[in-house]
Amino acid sequence: MIYGASGYTGEFMAREAVRRGLRPVIAGRTESKLVPLANELGLPYRAFAVEQATAGMRGMAAVLNCAGPFSATATALVHACLGVLAHYVDITGEIPVFELCRALDADAQKAGILLCPGAGFDIVPTDCLAALLKDHMPAARTIDLAFSFGTRPSIGTARTIIEGIEAGGLIRRDHRLVPVANGYRIRRIPFPGGPRWSVTIPWGDVYTAGLSTGVPDGMVYTAMPLPLCLLMRVTSPLRGLLAARWTQRQLNRVADRMFSGGPDTETRARQRTEFWGEAVDSLGRWAAATISAPNVYALTVDTALTITAYCLSQTGQSGYVTPSMLLGAGFIASCSGVKMSVLARGNNASKTSVQGPAD
Repeated sequence: MIYGASGYTGEFMAREAVRRGLRPVIAGRTESKLVPLANELGLPYRAFAVEQATAGMRGMAAVLNCAGPFSATATALVHACLGVLAHYVDITGEIPVFELCRALDADAQKAGILLCPGAGFDIVPTDCLAALLKDHMPAARTIDLAFSFGTRPSIGTARTIIEGIEAGGLIRRDHRLVPVANGYRIRRIPFPGGPRWSVTIPWGDVYTAGLSTGVPDGMVYTAMPLPLCLLMRVTSPLRGLLAARWTQRQLNRVADRMFSGGPDTETRARQRTEFWGEAVDSLGRWAAATISAPNVYALTVDTALTITAYCLSQTGQSGYVTPSMLLGAGFIASCSGVKMSVLARGNNASKTSVQGPAD
């Protein structure tokens, strides 16, 4: 089942699944939005709210959740998957969802199902990159990661960022998540297409990279124009105001206008996403690697469908896993249009960065 199939990414997922010869059940909250796609693709559909997920998902062997923000959908769908014994896969980058699935690891093992959130752009490339760097530097103390969208984010991602304003930033230190201010660190990252200013954000890999590699420290950056990086920092003390209900409504209305829909086929073919990672050990030795990959949506659809199909083929694996834990560090390099490079090694990590205050 593909839940959230009436959204931009969910519809793209359904169309690509059919192209691959799969026949998923498409699902979502609103029947009127599902019927045209179901008729066009010749697929069965089910309309139900997440609160009715157990009944709506009955008979499914796996559920791929594409309905963000996942803070509003994952809990009900994960628990429903445990009830109907279906593998759970989603495309979130939200740390609370990863924490939820990890907390339910024993329940998933008992049920004989896999829980693999973060099966798309969030977090497959960076999770595999972190695992690769750990392989190259087993004694790594820190793994920092960065990504460049290469396009505007999806509406679900935009809403997740807006929802997270009040919480501020997060970094990983000594295996713990440590709160920091928004815009905590700004750094010029050497992406494959050239260096770009980037700023730390509380992305999913802050949490998951620690699980998949065992490396105690790390943070995640996203490429952003320097003025916006600095704006994040200077407005951090105001995030309580920005998180007020009225302000959140206004920001979401702006997001709806700016980020609704997505790129067409020609634009998707032209755009690229980029990723960078750096591992540093306690002696200052470092190793860095990069990934150049297709458009964020195309990459998400490819990796999420591949992971879901893999879950369906398994009879012995169960529990919570990250993508690299499930399919290995080399998984992302096997995906269509992906180029991975180990760039360099050195004795001292050279960084252009500006650090902000801790929270």
